[in-house]
Amino acid sequence: MTEMVYGSVPQGRGDPILPKWWRTIDKWSLGAVLLLFGIGLLLGFAASPPLAERNGFQPFHYVERQILFGSVAMGVMVVMSMMTPNSVRRIAVVGFGVAMVALMLLPLFGTDFGKGATRWYSLGFGSIQPSEFVKPFFVVLSAWMIAAANDVAGPPGRAYSLLLALIIVGYLALQPD
Repeated sequence: MTEMVYGSVPQGRGDPILPKWWRTIDKWSLGAVLLLFGIGLLLGFAASPPLAERNGFQPFHYVERQILFGSVAMGVMVVMSMMTPNSVRRIAVVGFGVAMVALMLLPLFGTDFGKGATRWYSLGFGSIQPSEFVKPFFVVLSAWMIAAANDVAGPPGRAYSLLLALIIVGYLALQPD
């Protein structure tokens, strides 16, 4: 979607970003994401009360968490779709590096929460699973490398993407199931 914001639609220098974004955004994709989010909330309203009661929470505890985290994710999605492709690539490279370091340090500083696999960092108030952050950054980074491979004298992007995927899988495979 970021390509559309800065793509073929002629823009004036001082155009406000929101109208420009709305003119160029893929409204069908945005609608599909919002529809899936709404369906997920609807299903959560049906499934949350029995599970929350069994775990000692308020009836709609899980729905409230879904609304919170889903709203944050939607906000990040909208902000990222307004950025230039170069900005998105920079964020992906830095984010991928940080997430990979966090993934590599899991055996030393991670916790297993009694589940056998050390895949989380406990923060006291919650936990973080670095592999969930590696995935979106890896997708953007791989897409960039594969696209760059099509340039004249471009890097072997497919080989680099495969190598990164194998490294990620290797670190994940070190964890017991």
